[in-house]
Amino acid sequence: MKPIPWWQESVCYQIYLPSFCDGNGDGRGDFPGMLTRLDHLTALGVGAVWITPFYPSPLVDNGYDISDYCAVDPRFGDMGDFRRVVAGCHARGIRVIIDLVVNHVSSEHPWFQDAWNNPASQYRDYFIFSRQPNNWQSFFSGPAWTPEPDTGEFYYHKFAPQQVDLNWANPQVEREIHRVIDFWIAQGVDGFRFDVINFLTTDGILADNPMENGEQRHAHDVNQPGIIRALQRLCRYVRQRGEFFLIGEIGSDDLEVIRRYQGADLMDVVFNFNLGSQKTFDASRLFAELTAMRERQPGPPTLFFSSHDMPRMISRFGESARDVDRARAVLALQLTAHGVPFIFQGEEFGMTDFVAQSLEQIVDVQGRTHYQTALDAGMTAEQALAVALEHSRDASRAPLAWGEGDASLRDDYRQLIALRNDTPALRHGQYTTLELTDACLWFSRATPDEQVWVAINFGAPVRNPWQHIEGAMLYGEDALWIGKNQFFIKRSCHGKAQ
Repeated sequence: MKPIPWWQESVCYQIYLPSFCDGNGDGRGDFPGMLTRLDHLTALGVGAVWITPFYPSPLVDNGYDISDYCAVDPRFGDMGDFRRVVAGCHARGIRVIIDLVVNHVSSEHPWFQDAWNNPASQYRDYFIFSRQPNNWQSFFSGPAWTPEPDTGEFYYHKFAPQQVDLNWANPQVEREIHRVIDFWIAQGVDGFRFDVINFLTTDGILADNPMENGEQRHAHDVNQPGIIRALQRLCRYVRQRGEFFLIGEIGSDDLEVIRRYQGADLMDVVFNFNLGSQKTFDASRLFAELTAMRERQPGPPTLFFSSHDMPRMISRFGESARDVDRARAVLALQLTAHGVPFIFQGEEFGMTDFVAQSLEQIVDVQGRTHYQTALDAGMTAEQALAVALEHSRDASRAPLAWGEGDASLRDDYRQLIALRNDTPALRHGQYTTLELTDACLWFSRATPDEQVWVAINFGAPVRNPWQHIEGAMLYGEDALWIGKNQFFIKRSCHGKAQ
């Protein structure tokens, strides 16, 4: 039987490095700080960490605008610090996954600096220039084309003008990215999370995008026809070098689009924001997304409810500002449903959203861009701030308050991760039942040797649908009656209840 890959056995923990842990007192997270918190990760029981970009960058988009693919930004330490973090993780049985942004580079990257305003540059075809740009709009608002001063041409960028799209129709670009991958494999990394991977421009500049209800529909600038072949080549290149975890961030909320990028010759998992990014809590929507992923995804889904790109789960899903009970129940779902869990830093402390009170407190380029666009449209500063907060991703990026937070919730994380790590059916068992009764989600999962029964109640107290299973509650007072935001978990081996 084919061995189960290590990543399917692991709980992953996302580290947004600038706000994780400050090791030198400058107010910014860094690798020396992260090194001091590895025992915290060990105590939680996570099997892998995903680290957001730490490369040299002018930080127009919080490090997702890379100016050097093969170095560590001095703000976070140096390459020696990175290697010490990798070694420290590996010594604790924790794998290391790094973010890799191959859709675009910073406008300060040497390739673009040479190509900029220079038609004779050897790097000119690494990017996309045109004398007659089409109507494509940036995903950060405004045009996706910026003029050069002397050539009469415009360069293309899907995001900020300082994030210049690479031309994946040029085979040399692909070879450059292969060299980058080889470099980080040599540093000991165990996997890559590819940012907005379905945005690659593989077929050049196509037709104008259609306008619908006064807004542009991104029909031709993403999911281009040649992208699957390009990603198959990329994934094959990595897999020829060992067993690495390949994660794809897909910029779409259409599951039919998302599922195209997952497979044996594509990404191991793809991020599906439909489950975890809902603005308010709705048990029926959670059930609908779990069912859709079960029926339509070609491989294990991802299970996450917070990230650096969206507000924190406890602020969105709670009935009060700090609804720890519901957060605990959502955690139970995240660690018992079928899929690969990704826990965002600080969730174990019960952290809530940071809310900026002025433009000066907004760091995210997306929020600041929307603020200016709103002012240009005639809004007042107060109205523009409201628009900026709606689009800003700063809510979940505030520094972690080490030594504070909800101790009982942290204990729940440890206990539930330990239960998952000790229960094969919770790591890779398939659903045998998945149902919703009122606001109670209940399901069973099984391997050939083990079965587990789970009921998670988000509404009024209900009878446990698994009441015929003998045993005790992991949480709650009665195995036959589940109160609101309580859950029942039971396992058996070879048909005998444990």
